[in-house]
Amino acid sequence: MSPPGGRWNMQAILRNNRRFGFAGQPGLRTFALVALALFWLKPASADAIDLKVIDSTDAPWTSIGRVNFAGYKSTAMCTGTLIAPDLVLTAAHCLYNRSTGRPLPVDDLLFIAGVRRDAYSARLVPACALTAEGFELAQKPKLRDIHKDVALIVLKKPSTLPPVPVLAPEEAAILTRETRFQSAGYRRSRRFLPTVVPACRVLGTTEETWVTDCASEAGASGGPLLVETPNGLRVAGIMSARINDVQSAIVPFYAWQELLANPRCPKQSALEAPSLRSSLGADD
Repeated sequence: MSPPGGRWNMQAILRNNRRFGFAGQPGLRTFALVALALFWLKPASADAIDLKVIDSTDAPWTSIGRVNFAGYKSTAMCTGTLIAPDLVLTAAHCLYNRSTGRPLPVDDLLFIAGVRRDAYSARLVPACALTAEGFELAQKPKLRDIHKDVALIVLKKPSTLPPVPVLAPEEAAILTRETRFQSAGYRRSRRFLPTVVPACRVLGTTEETWVTDCASEAGASGGPLLVETPNGLRVAGIMSARINDVQSAIVPFYAWQELLANPRCPKQSALEAPSLRSSLGADD
């Protein structure tokens, strides 16, 4: 069950308050609806992106880390965020093998929090992973697929690291078209330090997805879109797909509410659970 003011109501609230709508932006609306050559974050030119490299042991950076996969024949990585002592938020496609469309074995996944060169803040072991209901891996994703590209990794043991809270629906009133976000992730071009696009914007909302000017690349999938609130930093979105060199598609916070309502491992093993498919081909 969705909580009061859940996904659909929250979207209506955002639109009614003219936050992140495409009204008055016909060119952008056309772009968002037609030019949907999305990529599960392939390499981009890092030199062309305004990036801030983070070298810090302060919160929240100790709780943002790499979702690593080490299989028999391949390795891969995405970005994830510890949002509760036993929960890591990431993109659903990061839990799938892109070549086979099959789940990645949970035993081959690790969340390495706070990676800084050859150090890290915690090595956390997953018990299972949960994806949004109805998510299916698409080899050529379209914008209409993005709002379900969200997953939770449930950890075997709670972490003592400080979680980075998600933006609650009741906090959404702070968001306006002028709001600036920080898009964080472990990019393939900088695997061992997190980087941030420091002041990106949501350009509009379509197909329940935010289109942003937060440039991205491989490795950054699943990374948090952070926003400053009176109560501190909050995770307002999840990096999903690159649209082009300077724009990306984000899963907004109101699309996760059902998944957050009951984040518990199913009785069957994660490998058998039909809702858990895995996806991390080779660098998300």
